[in-house]
Amino acid sequence: MTINIISTGSYAGEKILDNEYFAKIVDTNDEWIQERTGIRTRHICDDITTEEMATRACESALDKLDMDRSKIGLVIFASVSSDTKTPASSFNMAGRLGLNGNPICFDLNAACSGFVYSMAVARSIMASMKIAYAIVIGAERLSKFVDWSDRSTCILFGDGAGCAVLENSDLADDSVSSSLDYRLEIEDTYLAGKYDKKKYLTLDSRDSLKEMRHPFIGMNGRQIYKFATDVGVKVIDRLLESNCISKDDIEFLVPHQANKRIIETLALKSQIPDDRWFVNLDEYGNTSAASIPLALNELVEKVLPDRKLEQIDGRRIISLAFGGGLSYGGFLLKIRKK
Repeated sequence: MTINIISTGSYAGEKILDNEYFAKIVDTNDEWIQERTGIRTRHICDDITTEEMATRACESALDKLDMDRSKIGLVIFASVSSDTKTPASSFNMAGRLGLNGNPICFDLNAACSGFVYSMAVARSIMASMKIAYAIVIGAERLSKFVDWSDRSTCILFGDGAGCAVLENSDLADDSVSSSLDYRLEIEDTYLAGKYDKKKYLTLDSRDSLKEMRHPFIGMNGRQIYKFATDVGVKVIDRLLESNCISKDDIEFLVPHQANKRIIETLALKSQIPDDRWFVNLDEYGNTSAASIPLALNELVEKVLPDRKLEQIDGRRIISLAFGGGLSYGGFLLKIRKK
């Protein structure tokens, strides 16, 4: 039995804020932002909900498949910015998408690691509970939590949504064909975390009722950089060692799109060349739980089709994330012929 990705989808809003916009509202400029973050633009969705963004991403993935949607038995919605508490966004997504097979639904909050956590959980549930199909979603409307007067954070974040449709090979319907020209098998996952005692990354966080609520994203950039560049390498090493493969077996790495300097440092410390790191941070900024599915969708739609299947068959893709909690983890994909 294997759990495979058979389709991906993404959505980002039509409203785009470039660096010149921020130069008008805070003390900054395009050169300063690009040098320190790598970000040129970010998409903003201020006229639709997080769930509406996610619906558009999921429809784009499901439209690539000719399948009975009632066969989807699991929906996981990763987000820190959903626009509903109860019913959970995952249940609303099941309704919006017409998933009438009574799927298991739940939301998951692991901040920027949310999609990675959700993929690991989905893989486990699909195997243990014998679920044929699942959809894993990462969606964020972070713009509603941005302090637009804070130069250190307002330039970083954007809105977006992405998803992956998964199949259990033992239970898959032969009539449902993958939208990809190959199989993307989830070969392994790794999750971990550590308590953010000093509150380096927060959103509406307080430890007692005596503390004032702070509704905006707060971040100690220096400490998050240290954390991310430490645990990111550990995730890569763990996935390589656990599966007895080497760095030479890696076709691409799809990291959480947080900051150019973090990704460059991870490439240097891991000794994996820059050209194997897929980056779309410059266009979208940091979209938290949506960043990896957004990047993964672009990779499978725009990059992998240009490579001959014979050359990438058996090669791997590592996706890794780090975020609030402090959470971190990754998953290992194996590219295989159908």
